[in-house]
Amino acid sequence: MKIKQILVAFLFATLVISCGNKAKDINASELKTECELTDALSIVIDELIALEEAVDSEEGASEEQKEEAKSLEEKAQEITNRADELGFKKSDLEDCPNFKTLEKKMKKVKSI
Repeated sequence: MKIKQILVAFLFATLVISCGNKAKDINASELKTECELTDALSIVIDELIALEEAVDSEEGASEEQKEEAKSLEEKAQEITNRADELGFKKSDLEDCPNFKTLEKKMKKVKSI
């Protein structure tokens, strides 16, 4: 199981690096549309999922992993706050192509 987690984390990291989109590169104040917000939040959630899968269940999360999780959670909150600033509601985001995928991803996320 541990090998599978490492492989999944590696594959995800490769995907994120190859796409060039990382949560830390997202500037929430530059997001203007419902779909931009949805896509940005999806990137953050993807990184959270990869981080959770990389955590060794026997040893638990390292301090570095906990800090990374905290940073990602803060970024997700920034994006959510931006949606509030722009006056968007969940129903506004539902029309975006990636919304259903984002909802599924959010259900997978646990707290480290």
